[in-house]
Amino acid sequence: MRSVEVSFHVKMRDYTTIGIGGAADRMAFPRSPAEVREVLTAERRAGRTVHFLGAGSNLLVSDGGVAGTVICTKKHLSKVVFLSDGSVVAEAGVMLPRLAVLCALSGLSGMEPLSGIPGTAGGALTMNAGAFGRRIGELTEWVEVADGAGEILRIEARAIRFGYREAEYPVRGVVVRAGFRFAGGTREAVFGQMRQLNEKRRAKQPWGEKTFGSTFRNPAGAEGAGALLERAGMKGRCEGDACFSEKHANFLVNRGRATAADVRRLMARGRDAVVVLTGVLLVPEVKMWGDFDV
Repeated sequence: MRSVEVSFHVKMRDYTTIGIGGAADRMAFPRSPAEVREVLTAERRAGRTVHFLGAGSNLLVSDGGVAGTVICTKKHLSKVVFLSDGSVVAEAGVMLPRLAVLCALSGLSGMEPLSGIPGTAGGALTMNAGAFGRRIGELTEWVEVADGAGEILRIEARAIRFGYREAEYPVRGVVVRAGFRFAGGTREAVFGQMRQLNEKRRAKQPWGEKTFGSTFRNPAGAEGAGALLERAGMKGRCEGDACFSEKHANFLVNRGRATAADVRRLMARGRDAVVVLTGVLLVPEVKMWGDFDV
């Protein structure tokens, strides 16, 4: 991987939105889909485990760190191209707020509900991220995925099973690029809608704090995870510096020096409290890397 930027013993707390995590053995920062393919091929030959990282939201890394190689798309893999037919091609590392702003400047509507999500396009496509009734899968035409052998395959959206906070691809790999189709609009209307939705987000969620985003998936039914946690008395409860937000109980925040162990203990307390009160078992939305003792 002579042409690829690589760093060693990288502190994952600097690469996750919760600000927690031990060191990764190595981290690669590809500049193109071709470099992603190069990293995957080299690591496969070396027998090393590969992890894929966007903005580090919805991710908890253990205090002991993570073995193998982390491919980080956010640093360089963030080009966006607007085509003459009205479609948009975005690389995996572009942040959703930036993509939304670029679409608004081009008079394209559709990204407004997703404009406040602090994640990358690749991460969003991996879990079909959504907000305010809109999911990214609804805007997607195709996705290019680099598989374990380093081959880049284009998959039409109709071949991907987009569900609630999940996306099932016909091949396993990492998203490197995607094509989107948006509706026409005006700059003023699109930016106005973005401001309105983000004001709602700020009013109900901890804005500007170190957080995953949602901690647990909303269960089937009318009552969301936040309401269930609040009813179970978990709003504002802490383990060390890990706390369920006073603003929204399903947002777990790092007040300063929270550890992954603190977070796991608090998540377990919240899960158990909701089960005792309601019989509903909350399922984590957060992905976890590394070894955990609790």
